[in-house]
Amino acid sequence: MEQVLTHCPYCALNCGLKLNTAGGEVVGYERWKQSPFSGGALCSKGVTAWKQVHHPDRILRPLVRRNGELEETTWEEGLDVAAQGFIDVRRRLGPEANAVMGGGSLTNEKAYLVGKFARLALGTPHVDLNGRMCMSSAAAAATRAFGLDRAMTPLDELAHAQVAMVIGANISSTYPVKVPRLLDKVRRHGRVIVVDPRGGRFVERADLHLALKPGTDAILANGLLRAVAALGLVDRHFVDERTTGFEEALAAADPWTPYRVEDATGVDARSLVEAARLLGSAKRAMVLHARGSEQQTSGTQNVLAYINVALACGLAGKRGCGIVPLTGQRNGQGGREHGQRCDQLPGARSIENPDHRRQVAAVWGVEPEQIPGRGRSFVDVFDDAHEGKVAGMLTISTNPAVSSPDLHKVRRALSRLEHLVVIDPFLSETAKYASVVLPGTTFAEEDGTITTTDGRVVRIDAAVGPQPGRGDIDIFRNLANRLGAGRQFSFVNGREVFEELRSVTAGGPADYSGMTWDGIRERGGIFWPCPKEGHPGTPMLYTERFAHPDGRARFHPVTPVEPPVVSGGDYPLVLTTGRVLAHYLSGNQTRRIEDQNAKAPEVYVEVHPGTATRFGLRPEEPVVLTSRQGSVEVPWREYDGLRRDTLFMPYHWPVANLLTADDLDPTSRIPGLKYTPVKLEPATPAPVGREVVEVGSQASQ
Repeated sequence: MEQVLTHCPYCALNCGLKLNTAGGEVVGYERWKQSPFSGGALCSKGVTAWKQVHHPDRILRPLVRRNGELEETTWEEGLDVAAQGFIDVRRRLGPEANAVMGGGSLTNEKAYLVGKFARLALGTPHVDLNGRMCMSSAAAAATRAFGLDRAMTPLDELAHAQVAMVIGANISSTYPVKVPRLLDKVRRHGRVIVVDPRGGRFVERADLHLALKPGTDAILANGLLRAVAALGLVDRHFVDERTTGFEEALAAADPWTPYRVEDATGVDARSLVEAARLLGSAKRAMVLHARGSEQQTSGTQNVLAYINVALACGLAGKRGCGIVPLTGQRNGQGGREHGQRCDQLPGARSIENPDHRRQVAAVWGVEPEQIPGRGRSFVDVFDDAHEGKVAGMLTISTNPAVSSPDLHKVRRALSRLEHLVVIDPFLSETAKYASVVLPGTTFAEEDGTITTTDGRVVRIDAAVGPQPGRGDIDIFRNLANRLGAGRQFSFVNGREVFEELRSVTAGGPADYSGMTWDGIRERGGIFWPCPKEGHPGTPMLYTERFAHPDGRARFHPVTPVEPPVVSGGDYPLVLTTGRVLAHYLSGNQTRRIEDQNAKAPEVYVEVHPGTATRFGLRPEEPVVLTSRQGSVEVPWREYDGLRRDTLFMPYHWPVANLLTADDLDPTSRIPGLKYTPVKLEPATPAPVGREVVEVGSQASQ
């Protein structure tokens, strides 16, 4: 038996593990106790991740649609049909009629290839990743406030913090390894503040839980900023020496007195002032924010408002301090740095910056004019497909038929595509719409690098060869050859792609150029930026300067706005969605693993006991949830950690997003998945997840 060191394929902690192999197969795992950050700890998903590699549901041969049915074919025919479909669309409708949709679970190398393939092989500007629905508000806010999109300090620094404020993050389900223990260390000598309408299992009685009404984050944050100032706790030296715009931000927050905040958010005035006192008086405090505040139509403004509070308290550039976005996907950080975003080139460069375009074009061996400009974002591309403007699409590491908002429209869009190529290890819900399905590889069959939630680049190694006979990099190389761009895609493995990637990032905001393949493993990972070989990397940012040209961070005045559609009348409650510990994203991997499915076998909705009584719900009988988008019938569970006006549903099944709308944040283009007005009523028993009504749609589930 042999062992290979790698990292778990699920969340952005990238916990290390050892894969045991024998006879060319993965036969088990062991804990890698020397692995970065997690030190061998794994959640149940990490323990069972290896079971997907040889799962009987794996697609091992390409599938091509004939007479309405997907049939097995050879690799050569599958690749020919896939490429020809894009050529036909391009010839008839132009290059912008094709699009590529990537994912935040891809390695840095594959994310890099996705962007390069879209722009050079297809010639389309339309390339984006499902991380648009995950991290885009955090990224936009960080770039505006600090000049750079990366966590400013490692999560390990929580061990030195006296106060931690956790905003919209269900730590017990999303970051179950080590982070709860780090929060326990904070509790031993300080306090944890939780900002969330729902209290997860990680919330303890002694924590200060600010259970705000959904959609009121900016109001709460403005109230905190005003209270910090009123208490005389603003770090004036930090604000004066290292920031700009404080007075304007404070003026925007001034109307939000503690009692006005209480009326608007449901958070009592005393708790608000206590949270401000804790943050402002602590010498070391960290602010961790996640999807709860970000997946809203005002997500960017929400994050900027919380950043204002942290900057006012001077929580940057020193030990035990920092503002840290908690990335959702395995490579949600690196996946949004290397060119698979519609507005970005590798190294977190701007596609609209002429200098950045010239730098990338020089490495790629093309003229800057050959690189298309800014494209459309993830949800916008599906709108275009729905309207017939996009006719060809390639997807990899994403399952929009489950994870996208307003699934009725997305399903119609998928069905209207003339040509859909899906690269996936499994026949996902999206793959069922495909013209061609090319078998993808799992985490155990690839080599490459991943960037953790706090900016540490780690290495993964293949434990076995690609089970379908070809890996994802091989697929891109062969498609590019057929599309006439083979010269730019001669890579054979992840290491070769990494060498070009680190070259093209040199001098960019996300600079990997000083990292080496072997050095990443030998040093237990390297934090970017790392501009030259031998450089130690940069675990903590902004110790002296922020990334804006003047070296200063930016406060932003925030005026709270309501969601486009608010709860009330026929839709008196707010549905919010999120994860459970047993599953990951659309469940395309974890719902197939028996151990994980046994822990969470079906979709459900959580309801506060008081709300259940108010709406006449009956134990053991399902409920009907109705929004303006549709209606579903699901089991329900009591949970007294919720607000009475809020419901919670996991999104790992193709049910929750039948209810959500595709209203977008105007800056980040993130959908408002955390705020859906709904009606709740009892129902008679029915199959789990049965769709009752599809408002305005003829599509079936």
